[in-house]
Amino acid sequence: MKTVKIGIIGLGTVGEAVLKMLLRYRNLIQKRSSLKIEVVKVCDKDKNKRGITERLGVSFSEDPFSIIDNPHIDVVVELIGGIRPAYDYVIFALRKKKHIVTANKALLAQYGAEIFSLAEKKKVNIGFEASVCGAIPLLRSIKEGLIGCEIKKIYGILNGTTNYILYRMSEDSLEFREVLKEAQKKGFAEKDPSLDIKGVDTLHKLCILSYLCFGIWPDQSKIYTQGIQNISSLDILYAGELFYSIKLMAMARREKEGLFLRVSPALIRKTHPLSQVGSSFNAVWLDTYPAGELLFYGRGAGGFPTSSAIISDLINVAEAPPFFPKEQKNIKLAKIENLKSRYYIRFIAQDRPGVLAKISKILASFRISIASVTQKERRKGKFVPIVMLTHEAEEKDLRKAVAGIDKLDIIRPPTQLIPIEDI
Repeated sequence: MKTVKIGIIGLGTVGEAVLKMLLRYRNLIQKRSSLKIEVVKVCDKDKNKRGITERLGVSFSEDPFSIIDNPHIDVVVELIGGIRPAYDYVIFALRKKKHIVTANKALLAQYGAEIFSLAEKKKVNIGFEASVCGAIPLLRSIKEGLIGCEIKKIYGILNGTTNYILYRMSEDSLEFREVLKEAQKKGFAEKDPSLDIKGVDTLHKLCILSYLCFGIWPDQSKIYTQGIQNISSLDILYAGELFYSIKLMAMARREKEGLFLRVSPALIRKTHPLSQVGSSFNAVWLDTYPAGELLFYGRGAGGFPTSSAIISDLINVAEAPPFFPKEQKNIKLAKIENLKSRYYIRFIAQDRPGVLAKISKILASFRISIASVTQKERRKGKFVPIVMLTHEAEEKDLRKAVAGIDKLDIIRPPTQLIPIEDI
């Protein structure tokens, strides 16, 4: 029986859960894999964490290099998050020819190409299942289960915090700020929630999916990213009346122009499974050939759910020979402004004759056709919401048209513009 010796850097929520689950289920792991996992040492900069490891009978250190430089450790589990110093620890460990297991989506999104190239050169493995959708076995399903499939489209709810906020806004007609405070109190949102609500966390995960599904590590700065901070209860109400839900959506579509990537709120038809994803759950929908449409659903965060993905990676990196999907040089990142979609538009316009005619004229000048229009209230001379759905149009034309409309004295900007994903 093979013994795999590991060191864990970072004893936060996930790190502590991984340690406890490895010790609790070591006999089960041994029966199912014929591997014996031995935790040699755990490291954390907080010396007060020593008490946790002492109770569990595991050696503790405040120095990460006591793990990285230890010749007896086979696998380094990096769970501190962030870019620095995580990057340095991973690079040094790879140079020492140690396998890496990480849940660090920010690190991989920024330096994935370099890290995977070095791992391939050193002939060691990288396990990164937990970096996208926590406990959901998504990445290995793509890497192994769909190895003979073409992936054409990806739509994913990849962030539990934003999904919880939009879900609560929808269920109880609450405003964004109110639900955000509630989410922070319940532990669904960080004290500083900006990475989540601005879509950055979702962006990081989309970059990893882009590499795995399409063989391209995209430049994050070139991916259109919009968060949920400007979504109002009005938008959720009006979308619901039109039989849509609003979700923060990671989108990837491979078309003849190239690979379109976007992170933004989107309208999803209520009959689609992604529309039904509530609370802090994650879900990813894939359009593949020949396997067809696939849906992955489950807990996307939390220490104990995520620990299952970390442990799975530990077994895989120890058992499987190193293999990394090759980067595809023939795939380019397409400009999102050239993507064609239908759109939801909410204007705040003055209630007086001729308003709709002025709006329609500007839209028509950019070849944008209106599918439906509703004025939500009547308050003569006052400003009221007008909701439109468009037929398919290019994003650049929509944005130019809305910018022109917002300059009219009959409009109170900014106008809300949300793509409709017809999946």
